[in-house]
Order: sequence, then structure tokens, then C-alpha cells
Amino acid sequence: MDAWTLEGSRITDPETLSRLREMLANESPLIIEHRFYRETRAPHRFICDDADVLDEYLQESRPGDSFWVWSYKSLCRDDNLLLQGKMPDAQGRTPRGVVA
Repeated sequence: MDAWTLEGSRITDPETLSRLREMLANESPLIIEHRFYRETRAPHRFICDDADVLDEYLQESRPGDSFWVWSYKSLCRDDNLLLQGKMPDAQGRTPRGVVA
């Protein structure tokens, strides 16, 4: 029914896993969107900065699930943020200093 094939992209291919590990080690954390096969639930989105954690997460996924990956460093920059705000104290005050 869903035309399963051996020719589709696989997140578990050694070359793909190697590239993900390389990116995590040398470039940037990754933004991962896990889309569940047949939309059995809403996508799960998270930021990953550890290859071993990503490996464990992938082992818990199911056949047909899809993973979309972006570089955190290339997307999440101070020059393109949507908004920024600080948590106030009990009196509603916030510090004037910039939090990195």
C-alpha cells in the first residue's frame, strides 16, 4: 500500500550517521524533527548536542518514521530571532544586563 522500497533515504545508513556525528562533534547542535509514520501523533522536535543520545533516540523509533535535521548554528542566531524576553522577579522586575 505505501510502496516500501530499498532505495529510499535511511537515517540509519552508516554514511548518514557518520555525517550527523561529524556535525555534532565539529559544527553545531542539531535541530531534529521526528515525524511519526502515518501521523500517529504530532511531530516531536528537539535539539540534540550528543551523538550517543541521538543514537539511543533513533533506536526507539519505528519503521517508516521520518527525521528532518537542521543545523542549530546556521538557523538560531541573534540577528534573526523572533523575540526575546526575560523572566521577571516577584515584583515584575527584570535585569538590564544582557544574558548571553
